[in-house]
Amino acid sequence: MYFGIDGGGTYSRIAVTDRDGNVVAGAEAGSTNIYSVTRDEVLANLGKLLDGAVKTAGIKKSDLKAGCLGSAGLGREGEQMLFRGFFDTLLGSEFPVKLCSDAEILLCGGLRGLEGYCLISGTGSAAFGRSADGRLVRAGGHGYLLGDEGSASWIGRTAIARVLRSLEGRDISTQMLPQILKTTRLDNSGDLIQYVHHDADKARIAALAPAVTSAAEAGDPLALDILHTGARELALLVCSVVKQSPWINRRELVIAGGVIEHNGIIAGGLREILSRELPGLKVSPPAGTALEGACILARSL
Repeated sequence: MYFGIDGGGTYSRIAVTDRDGNVVAGAEAGSTNIYSVTRDEVLANLGKLLDGAVKTAGIKKSDLKAGCLGSAGLGREGEQMLFRGFFDTLLGSEFPVKLCSDAEILLCGGLRGLEGYCLISGTGSAAFGRSADGRLVRAGGHGYLLGDEGSASWIGRTAIARVLRSLEGRDISTQMLPQILKTTRLDNSGDLIQYVHHDADKARIAALAPAVTSAAEAGDPLALDILHTGARELALLVCSVVKQSPWINRRELVIAGGVIEHNGIIAGGLREILSRELPGLKVSPPAGTALEGACILARSL
């Protein structure tokens, strides 16, 4: 038996599979993100996941062969050491557990395999590649202040900046201001400066993306330009990881995230650019989930 965990900031999920990948049990618990809850809570939630899953499966922890936890931030060595300590406590120091980022389990689940590429565009954005032997490559993912191009937070931040430019006659004309003010619950354009610099966080900026999409679908020229630029930026992320990794043999890309799923202008533009720039790359939606990817990686151990 093997387990995979899709760790999250709000809640986490576990699945137990047999050697052929058949799911025999699952469970849910609270956050396993050390930046969302305390370390004691993370350890407790990991324990709840494991206890709940083995109880449902009707097995003992000693029946487990290996496991995998994928979570945001777990690509960093310091966090891996911390979580290795958690699993030492729960399963013993010799138990094999793969600790990796949420992107790696999404890639493996989305492609239902150990090799290929993935592009994520949700609140943030990044592209990743993985070889069958576990070598990784990435582009982007620098956060909304430094990058996250083509993501929801980038769309919102860019819309505010360019609307203010447009009001001064320095950009394309637009009718987006009233909807932006309505979404942010502000009274006038001058309030946007205080809002961005002092009041809004990444999620609140990202919440403007649907307004920009609606404006673009209605033909607003500035909104359309933002989304077309976003598609080009996402394509650049993919081109970067592909060019960095001639050692990845499987030329297949899975694309996922809220922007990809709900923004037809960006998704369509992205596919068009990639078909032109990387004609040998197959582009597809996820075939499986991140939780499935964690289980695939656990069995690979």
